[in-house]
Amino acid sequence: IVGKLEYMNPGASIKDRVAKYILAQLDSKGVPKDALLIVAGPGNLAISLAMLQRQIMCLVPERTSADRVRLLKAAGVSDIVRTLDGALPGSPEHPVEIGRRIATHRPGAVYVDEELGDWDLEQCYAELAAEILEQTDGQIDALVLGVDTGNAATHLSRALRAQRPSLQVVGVEPSNSAIGEQSIANPLARRWLCEDIGRAYAPRALGAGSIDMWIQVSDNIAYSMARRLIQSGIFAGPSAGASVAAARMYAMSASLQQGQRVVVIIGDTARNYGDTLLSDDWMLSHDLLDTRMLGDIQRKQLDQYRAASIEDLQLPAAVTVSELDSMGAAINLMAENDFSQVPVTGSGRRLVGYLTLSAAQTLLDNGATTRSMPVKHFMLRFAGRATRTPGAANTHAAGGTSARKQYWLITPETPLSELARFFETHSVAFVTDASRKFCLGITTKQDLITFLARRHTLQF
Repeated sequence: IVGKLEYMNPGASIKDRVAKYILAQLDSKGVPKDALLIVAGPGNLAISLAMLQRQIMCLVPERTSADRVRLLKAAGVSDIVRTLDGALPGSPEHPVEIGRRIATHRPGAVYVDEELGDWDLEQCYAELAAEILEQTDGQIDALVLGVDTGNAATHLSRALRAQRPSLQVVGVEPSNSAIGEQSIANPLARRWLCEDIGRAYAPRALGAGSIDMWIQVSDNIAYSMARRLIQSGIFAGPSAGASVAAARMYAMSASLQQGQRVVVIIGDTARNYGDTLLSDDWMLSHDLLDTRMLGDIQRKQLDQYRAASIEDLQLPAAVTVSELDSMGAAINLMAENDFSQVPVTGSGRRLVGYLTLSAAQTLLDNGATTRSMPVKHFMLRFAGRATRTPGAANTHAAGGTSARKQYWLITPETPLSELARFFETHSVAFVTDASRKFCLGITTKQDLITFLARRHTLQF
């Protein structure tokens, strides 16, 4: 089984190829380059078109992740409209009807939708087929790809079969999708999470006879396989995970012989799924991890610390400075004790923030401070109430160099599993009593690593 890494295109999907040909046809029709293009689909085509400096409005399904929406906005898409996942052709809620209604109120706007089959994409996919044949030396016995609009399946199968008549084409769709030839359109089908593939009906652009076999893949298998691919160095997204899983299923069911080759299109990148595929918490909450990965994460989060708390780290007592102390005194204290940072206390010795040696020395070297000036003007000050969850990013305080950072309450009773999660986004933790009145200690990830080494369960 070999993979064609279409996510290596500049726009991270196969749609870069499609965008090139759609724009060429728009140009040939005399459509102005500044015309608004109303683009329907999961978002990849809109991203590719926006990257080519076109003005885009995008219609995306409700199931589209927040990651994808943020990417669309960053690519320059001017407006994003959510559409009903299971809307059938002809219904007022279908993207075609919504897009055309919007276009009537936007003079000069053009509705772009691959599903309708209105675009000549034969040459587009003929180029891709030529690449596949060249890169495989013509040795390809089966093609496996996810199906959404049907254009890739239709044109690729036609171009490849011209050179390899016996080629088998396997279409991949999510469980509950209704594209397959034996499926029935169902607008009430359970929603799937896997983006870029699957529909509640068979798209018009899908040519008859393009697909020899259909394989439906569950979200659990698609996301778990995507994670396995990432661990192997292939940064594939969920739809690619579904395609690779389907390729393995096909290879086993078809009893392929030694030397036969299956090509699978890997069309999306994991980098577009920071809050979903790449988040252990999200994967756990949606039950998308297979048994092995679930066990690995549970051991990583809980078992390796065995209910231990920060108290078990046996940290030395904290050394602090007052916010009224001079910068010179604070720098001397850190240098003498080989500290990289020191907690700063306010009235009543209450922890109010911290000062880092590197920042203090830089400010001193740049002339932004002097050794006699008080620490309070240059420290990183904690803002807001103590919380058990990470807070907002740093914000600079008005009228000074001092910055503010959301505080996360960490006490001697805090579980080490929770401390490990804190260190995923922070470099140092200040341990206080529950009322945050006194700073009791300072800890870093190195303390956790040392603790695990003592227990002979070192894991990174």
